[in-house]
Amino acid sequence: MQLPGVVPNFNWNDPNFRNGSTGGSLTKWQVNGTGYTDVTASIPANLNNFMAGGGGEDYIVLVFVNGVFNNGFIGGSGSLLSGSTAAPLPGNLPVVVNKAFHPCSDFTINFNSLGAMESVGPQPGSDNGYARTSDGKCGAWAKTSNSVHHTPGVSNGSASGLTGSLTTAQLLQCNTAPGVSTVTYNITAVSGDATEADDFPVEVQLYYDYGTPGQLDGADVFKFSQFDALVSDPQKTFTINQTENVILVYKTKRGCFDKVFAIANGCLPLPVNFKSFTATRNRANVMLKWETMTEQSSNGFAVERNIGNAGWEQITFVPSQAPNGNSSDLLTYQYIDPNNAKGITQYRIKQVDIDNKSRLSEIRAVRGEGQLGKTIVYPNPTNDGRVTIVFEETNIVRDVTVMDMSGRIIRQLRSISNNNIQIDNLQPGMYSLRIVAAETGEQSVQKIVVNKR
Repeated sequence: MQLPGVVPNFNWNDPNFRNGSTGGSLTKWQVNGTGYTDVTASIPANLNNFMAGGGGEDYIVLVFVNGVFNNGFIGGSGSLLSGSTAAPLPGNLPVVVNKAFHPCSDFTINFNSLGAMESVGPQPGSDNGYARTSDGKCGAWAKTSNSVHHTPGVSNGSASGLTGSLTTAQLLQCNTAPGVSTVTYNITAVSGDATEADDFPVEVQLYYDYGTPGQLDGADVFKFSQFDALVSDPQKTFTINQTENVILVYKTKRGCFDKVFAIANGCLPLPVNFKSFTATRNRANVMLKWETMTEQSSNGFAVERNIGNAGWEQITFVPSQAPNGNSSDLLTYQYIDPNNAKGITQYRIKQVDIDNKSRLSEIRAVRGEGQLGKTIVYPNPTNDGRVTIVFEETNIVRDVTVMDMSGRIIRQLRSISNNNIQIDNLQPGMYSLRIVAAETGEQSVQKIVVNKR
């Protein structure tokens, strides 16, 4: 976070810099197997050399904006690098901000899923590190060999002549399910100096626009990101809160042709606003519970289930509790379904208006009676590029990453609290599904197979 009056020129031996009062800090971590130990207390008062190993050093410079990875540079040995990420460093490095001096939030660096960055070089910096060959965000990087290459305050040459752009399409669709709308995007072409070889993969980030309308600023909140590997990748979709204004950020590999696109949301609330919907198995019964925050002209709720992908069937109808179908109070509904099926069962709620119009809720899934409490991915293999993931029935928040066999991130979902999600638009091939518990860092990995269509 850049603060007013903070100049990007510092002495790391300055006590004021070390205590954070000038907007920066110096922290030292030591890798301890699968995590990190803070050893800042061991830093000498007069530190002259960060790179004290002497046998070829690894350089990692990362830029985070509001705790979200924005750009980076890596130079080092091939064993440190994997595509554009700094593996095999342990995944989660906690960064704690001194809030006595500035308001930035704490965040975590996950080296296993950093995403696209400006430059990744496989050569260790055994001399004097790396330097840009030209000024500007499009400058290439070269390994330096002696102090002649280090000229602080002197231009290396301008990269300002580069021109190019991404051609993109964006569409916001209202009320695609109760309480939610969707944003669909597609990168359709590149032009000028922008190329598929140099600027892909492109990470597409979605922010809720809570700051100055239409501008990406510090008040905006990052929610999701996905990756496009090629211009030919199919369009992709984000699911958002029903009426949120959003900003899409197209982040290119080099950082040369990034694009920010604001979308104003004109969606109106649905007649019924669901607060929650859960399905929980208790032996041979499944408890369905849903809450509504508001109801307008509501007749009631048809409860539907799908056992083992055999098709949806209505199992009961629950009348609305709202007087004359209208309420602005929190209303709670529940239904117990006798269900001893041995496989996955899906449930959904069809909300029916007084005029007989209907809308479907999100889908919830439960395991079969006696089925082991592990994460289940189905169908797997899949023939249409769509899978449902049913998590262990624990009240934790998860981050979900889908990667291809080269380690490239295809899909990334954060702060998932539902017990199941759907992932679609997967191309034929084999993928790795990584699930990380946000609080503990505990990980599980499964394979997904998508058959040729």
